[in-house]
Amino acid sequence: MKNSIALGITGFSLIAVTYGMARFSWGLMMPEVAKEVSFSPQIAGIIAACSYLAYCLAIVFTPLLVSRFGPRMPALTAALAAAVGLILLALAHSPLMLAIGLFIAGTSAGLSSPALAEAVSQRISAHHQPQVNTVINAGTGAGIIISVPILLALPGGWRMACVTFSALAALCLFLIYRHIPAGTGAKPQRSPLTLREWFSPAMIRLAIIALISGAASAAWWSFGPDILGHHLGVNARLRSLLWLISGAAGILAVFTGLLARYLAWAQIYRLSQLSMALPLLLMAFSQNYSGWLIPAVAMCGAGYVTLSGVLLVYAADVLRQAPATGVSIAFFMLAAGQVVGSALFGQIYAEYGAVVALMVFSGLSGGMLFLIPIERHVVFTPLKKNE
Repeated sequence: MKNSIALGITGFSLIAVTYGMARFSWGLMMPEVAKEVSFSPQIAGIIAACSYLAYCLAIVFTPLLVSRFGPRMPALTAALAAAVGLILLALAHSPLMLAIGLFIAGTSAGLSSPALAEAVSQRISAHHQPQVNTVINAGTGAGIIISVPILLALPGGWRMACVTFSALAALCLFLIYRHIPAGTGAKPQRSPLTLREWFSPAMIRLAIIALISGAASAAWWSFGPDILGHHLGVNARLRSLLWLISGAAGILAVFTGLLARYLAWAQIYRLSQLSMALPLLLMAFSQNYSGWLIPAVAMCGAGYVTLSGVLLVYAADVLRQAPATGVSIAFFMLAAGQVVGSALFGQIYAEYGAVVALMVFSGLSGGMLFLIPIERHVVFTPLKKNE
């Protein structure tokens, strides 16, 4: 239990910093940043794309670092990249410096997930890994919970907020050094993954699910505030509150492991897809604000973070001898889906309106209810005191 708690707190903190602060806080900061650093909407898109690009590159190459140096080095690099990138953002006075800062900060998320998956694989028994992995993954919601009030209330605005985020990232360095294993583990030597393992039916299906699910999630995470404002007529202050509720609800994913005591992982997977699909459908047929929007946006946040945690568990299970690689593939496809989904949603939204776009993307998540990841060894066992 002691090892599990220490590793869980460390991983949860690192994910909160790298995803909640270094990656997702940009969307909240951008309107205020644009008041001080002048850039066009086209440049804003390029700056935001730097974070996606950095994430994709980092998550592809991190398994190589993990296999060579173990999980501690990439985890330390993730915290350092978040700290440095956020400091550069705080000091930025040009679009170029913003792009560089966001690129460096964006690599932190891609470095952290595979490294933490490997650390869990080394330190936690196979039966308990799903619970610890899902607790760690829920750190995204905690990062958003912390970042929103800091951005809104801290004197000094977004620049001081970035300095604060950077300091929190630096604090993670101590936890990582203390609780993340340094070596490559005591696993027997084996040859690199074969094509048969890379392209197994389970891995192919998981990659397809991650790609389509990522595309579906872009409807909310890329266009949620715009839909709330232009389609539902929600004012700016209430939009910020709903966005906070959505992000904060992601922390509910910390209970995924507990839920797995009572439900099969396939059922949790279906619930998360349904939580992404249903709110989009409800928004499509609504014309103004009503109280149901609060639980609806909460479902968007909780559904997405829970789904990413479930995909993480399945990915680590499919490639059990190389969990960092499995997680990298799944999360890369999830990010690629978000890029494709953002472009596709924007096209449909512009040509056919919000109703059609929301219905189509609700259908993407709905369709995933019938495509379930292939289960191999994913089980849940309560933690023992000596773990």
